[in-house]
Order: sequence, then C-alpha cells, then structure tokens
Amino acid sequence: MPCRTLVLALCLAVTACAAGCRSGAGTRAAYRPSPPSVSVEPTLQQTSYVDSGPGDTVEDADKAPESDELLLPLTVDPPIEAEQIPAPEPTDAPTLGTLAESVRLHFPLIRQAMAARTIASGEALAAAGAFDRKLKGYSNSQPLDFYKNYRQMVELRRDTYWGGEVYGGYRVGRGLFEPWYLERETNKGGEFNAGFVVPLSQNRSIDKNRAELWRAQLEQGRVEPEIRAMIIGSVRDATIAYWEWVAAAANYRVAEAILNLGVVRAGFIKRQFEIGEKRRLDQVDNQRIIVSRTAKVVEARQKLEQAAAKLSLFLRDERGEPIVLPIEAATVEFPETLSAEAWGAEANVALAQENRPELAELQVARQQLNVLLNQARNETLPKVDAGMFVSQDVGEPTSPKRDKSQLRLEATLAVEVPLERRNALGKARQLRGKIAQIRAKTQFAADKIAAEAQIAHTALTAAAERVGQTAEGLKLAEQMQAAEKRRFEVIGQSSLFELNIREQQTAEAAVLRIGALLDYYASLAEYAAALGFESVEDFTAATAVPDAPEVPDEPLP
Repeated sequence: MPCRTLVLALCLAVTACAAGCRSGAGTRAAYRPSPPSVSVEPTLQQTSYVDSGPGDTVEDADKAPESDELLLPLTVDPPIEAEQIPAPEPTDAPTLGTLAESVRLHFPLIRQAMAARTIASGEALAAAGAFDRKLKGYSNSQPLDFYKNYRQMVELRRDTYWGGEVYGGYRVGRGLFEPWYLERETNKGGEFNAGFVVPLSQNRSIDKNRAELWRAQLEQGRVEPEIRAMIIGSVRDATIAYWEWVAAAANYRVAEAILNLGVVRAGFIKRQFEIGEKRRLDQVDNQRIIVSRTAKVVEARQKLEQAAAKLSLFLRDERGEPIVLPIEAATVEFPETLSAEAWGAEANVALAQENRPELAELQVARQQLNVLLNQARNETLPKVDAGMFVSQDVGEPTSPKRDKSQLRLEATLAVEVPLERRNALGKARQLRGKIAQIRAKTQFAADKIAAEAQIAHTALTAAAERVGQTAEGLKLAEQMQAAEKRRFEVIGQSSLFELNIREQQTAEAAVLRIGALLDYYASLAEYAAALGFESVEDFTAATAVPDAPEVPDEPLP
C-alpha cells in the first residue's frame, strides 16, 4: 500500500475510534454542573458505538444527528466491554462559612494572636497594682538600756489616681524614751493618725503610675486590631486555599473525562479490528493516547492531594487537628460569577481606609506615645507637694503635762526644682521623634491600603473579564469538537488524529476557564480583605453586592 494511502487509512481508523468517546450505561458522562454553579469541564463527546454486522458500515451504525441532541451522551445496548473509570462517591465537603469558622476558632496563628489579649490584660493589671493598698507595720523593742521602751505600728497607705498619697495608721510607744525621741511616746491607748499629700505642679495631671496604667490600657485596645488583621489575613489565605482545592478537583475531573474517551474508544477499535475495519496500528495509537492521558490523571490527582493538604492547615476539627479531605469530597463547584461592571469602575478606597485594622492599630500606638510624652513633659516641671497630717492619742496620758492628749494638725509644703532637666528633655525629644515616625508610617499605611484596594479591584475586574472570555473559548472548543465528531462519523472526512486534537483543545479550554474562575474567586477574597472584611460573606453582606445571575445549563447548538 502506498505511504499516503496508509497514512490516510490510519487517520480514518483513529478518527473512527475517537467517535466512540461516549458509551452508554456505566460510562461517566461529561461533567455538567447544574445552575447556579459554573461548568468548567469540557463537553467531551462520547459516541455509542453499535456492533456492525457483516453488511453494515460505521455510517449506518452511528449516524450523526443534526439536532442539539448531539451533545448529549447516548446509550448503548449492550454496554461496551471496556474498563471504565468509576465516579467517586459523593462526600460532604466544607463550605466557605464552615471553613471561616474553623479558622477563627482553631487556626494556631489566630490563637497565638488572641493570646496577646491575656498579655495585655496582665500588663494592665500589673500597672494597676501601683495603686494597691499597702499595709505596713513594725515592732521595735529596746529591753536592755537605760531607756527601755517598746514601739509598734501598723499603717495603710495608697497612691491615688490624682497623683497624691493618703494613709492612715495606729501606733503605740511605751517605756522610757530619750529626751530627743519623745515624739515616739504615745498615751496608754496609742495614737491614731491620718494624712495625705497633694501634688500642685509636677505629677498633678499625670505621673509615672498613671502613665504606665494608661499605656497598658491602650495596649489592650491596640491588640484588638492586631488580632483582627490576623483573622482577615488567615481567612483570606484559607479562602484562596479552598478555591485552589476546588480548581484542582475540577482539573482532576477534566483529566478523568478526557481519559475516559480513550478508554471507551478502545472497545470500539477492538471490535472494528476483529471485523477487519481497523488495523492493529490503530489499537497501538489509541493505547498511546490512554497512557499519556493516564499520566495526566496521576499528575492532576497529585495536585488535588497537595491542595487538600494545604487546605488542612486551615480546616480543623473541634480538637484543632487538621482535616485532610479525601478525593471523594472534591465535589464542590465554582458558583456563578458577576460581570466586571458589577464591581464598579474604581475600588472603594474610603471604605478600605475606614475598615482596615492597620490604621486603628497605628492610632492607638500614637496615643500610647502621647501618654509617654506627656509624662516626660511632666518631669520637666518643678515638684511642689502640699500635705496635711492629723493625729490623736487616746487613753491615759503618759505625762502630767498631757502634751500627747491634744489633737495634732500639721500642714507641709515641699518644693523640688530640677535645674538642667536633661533626663526629662531627652525623653521628650525621643518621643517626639517616635511620634513623627508613627505619623509618617500612618500616611504610608493609608497610601498602601488604597493601593492594595485598587490592585485587588483591578485583578477582580480583569478576572471577571477573563471568565467571560474563557467561557466563550470553551463554548467554541466544544462546538469544534462536536463538528469534528460529525466529520469523523462520515468515513474519510476526519481522522483520530484530528479528533484527538479537538478533544485536547476542549480540555485545554476547560483548564483555562478553571484557572480564570480560580483567579476570580482568589481576587474576590483579596479584595474583601483589602477592604478590611474578615470574609467574603461579610463583604457581600455589608456592601450589598448583587447575587450572581443563574444561567440555565442548556446544550450548545
């Protein structure tokens, strides 16, 4: 046989094999999700091949219908005796809501960030300890001396929130005292005393204790934006990992579907070979196609398992243990998308700058520095303290003069003026520099938030456009595959080589659409996070984003 004739015969035989891409009962149909989900797998057409009798031809056995029913899988009786790829059993798969809840409750990085609440609460409690009441006491005995005496004292003191100090106590002094220590002696019933000190200049509006307390209390507010930022970032990463898993599952189904075409076609080629319509070379070439596509299925399964392992970092059970989803659970499909116009012409920068926790955290940090700056300025003031003390002895007088029996009232005024004040002035200068840093950092953070919102918005709208374009590309590829199938069913008009190319093009178009959908939903998660929302659900609820339209899943003409 001439070479050209041999090649033509081979192409026709391979083409005839390709037409058997859909068997009937027991064969996996093309992946066609129902609305509102988006179908991303190609409509990989399978033909029901009927055994031809001695006087029948392939044209008589399998005519190409001229209606839209060409795209629907045909049934065969009896079924083709070929190895089929079993469809996985449906398994409950997580939703985005359950995933986000799992991240909030069990993700270790969020639990680590939430531990900052305990740390900040401990700092505030420790700072408040400066205002604790202090119980003091002593007992002094002098039994061996010319002046034998005994003294006991108990006193309760407390620093006040207005910068001063108050105290109250009781003391007893009995025995023979030195003439220069007669104030240690009390009446037989002892002495009750009380007093307070009030700052008039330094430490009047702020002091070291209050500055530390206010800084610690602000720290409790500062960690909340930090925790919220960790939640936003973690839920965003979990959402992207979720859609990567969904995309890997869709790619795996595409690889399985195109492999099924070759597997089903093997039975048809075998029967055609037995009746002399096909050559042994056709079986070899189809087996080569099966081997090649099987390798792609293995690669797609590997990527799906890797995506499930990545998702397990965020998806956890009640004990916080990672959940690795099996392949059987990969049944989630991409929902319908919105058009690029639905997201507006520009990003909502004002909403982003209002919601993002970074600016709130910087604002609290600036307030903390202002507290410390006020304390540093306070230390540059002169120290002027006024005090008043009162005491009263009770019981039998210890002296005939009754000099211990009268109510004693004492007022004091103490002044201390720092001269160089370099310590306080140095602290104030240092803090002013830090505040300037915070101011510049806040401006940059606001600009960065605006840029991130615009970048995420641009990526989202571009991905929305790509979804539409890849959907059109998949539609055209399916039409070309259907047309090639029609040509194949007329002997001599097409070949297995050409039909295989059309099948590959349809699969590639489906993979491109899957990638576009992944980019769309990943960009949506990025945009929601850029606007300061913890999840996409919170974003759509707060901004009243319209629901995606339901597109009927009609067969292509």
